[in-house]
Amino acid sequence: MTETRTGGCMCGAVRFEAKGDPFDVTHCHCHSCRKHNGAAVVTLAGYKAGQVAFGGTGRKFHNSSPGVRRAFCGDCGTPLTWEGDGGELGPIVELHISAFDEPDTLRPTAHAFDVERISWMEVADDLPRYEGFPGVGAPLRHGPAGS
Repeated sequence: MTETRTGGCMCGAVRFEAKGDPFDVTHCHCHSCRKHNGAAVVTLAGYKAGQVAFGGTGRKFHNSSPGVRRAFCGDCGTPLTWEGDGGELGPIVELHISAFDEPDTLRPTAHAFDVERISWMEVADDLPRYEGFPGVGAPLRHGPAGS
């Protein structure tokens, strides 16, 4: 049986369903994700676009860079997605795990864009840290800087 995870924005105007397991769950330290969320680090669960369905009203988009759009609720402002080309995966939707109804079911497996990390923000785990997207090139290290 395929697992379906649900979630949505703070006010309930936008809801989503994600079918199956994500291809990754990543802490992202890039400047754009931090700006979109107003947070020091953002955690995203990645799905192929066909695995995700949205309902409700109010979903708005911001084209944050060529080929990338970010969705948010136009009513309450909750950040919802990073959407773009996943290379061999095709179009992908990365959902903010805090927008899921049960975010504890999603465990991060890597850190992305560690070179853009705010210097005082370090997550104390032993996950691999990548210069860019996880799995592209060798990890910079495993675990916090200086450990």
